[in-house]
Amino acid sequence: MHLNKKIFLISPFLLAMSSFSMACIKDPEVIRNQVKDTIIKNGLEKTKVMSMYENCKLIANKNDFEKRNDIELKKVKDSQGPEDSHMKDAKYWYRGMDKYEYISLDDKKKNNYERVVCVTEEKSYCGITPQFTYAKIYPKPSPGKPKDRIKPKITIIFNTEGPGWLYNDFTVKHGCESKLESGESSYGLGDKGTSKNCDKEYKRRGIGNVFNEWLSKGKIQAEVYYVLLPKDPKK
Repeated sequence: MHLNKKIFLISPFLLAMSSFSMACIKDPEVIRNQVKDTIIKNGLEKTKVMSMYENCKLIANKNDFEKRNDIELKKVKDSQGPEDSHMKDAKYWYRGMDKYEYISLDDKKKNNYERVVCVTEEKSYCGITPQFTYAKIYPKPSPGKPKDRIKPKITIIFNTEGPGWLYNDFTVKHGCESKLESGESSYGLGDKGTSKNCDKEYKRRGIGNVFNEWLSKGKIQAEVYYVLLPKDPKK
């Protein structure tokens, strides 16, 4: 009887551990070790980049993994929504960040994904776009600088309340005009952004402040979606 009771108590634990292990075998161990080492080298070990990878919410691009000088991580999709949308239909919005902006966003004590910090930076455009393929190339290097200079790159996804929700508020209700660049549209949340093209209320408040208010109240949720890490960030 005592033995049976022990088995009864232990079995659910073993089952849970087994399920967790099975769920997390996404990348071969040799790749997982390299990815985690690269995350550490890039100074992101205490951020959600590491915890999301360890919990299999981010997976590595294994194509030509050994030949490349960088590592790509991407969020496991939990919905069937498109990555690239038109503004009128977009539920998801994206912003590409450098390491320092991302760490400020991730800071559990001062921010914890509740405030886009470039909103209050001087002379900042601070763009968001409904096009993931456009957002992930940012931030761009300065003119004349090698493309690899701006790494790591972390793309954040902003999940709004529904398709067209942000566009309906910013543009339909408050007259905010988006910016068209290289065929892609964006809103600028910074002081050099879209607010100057909005109605009186949003000119006064600033659409970045409005956006951050929604973030802090949970009407918009921010999460890591894509990461590009140099294997040797010192080069």
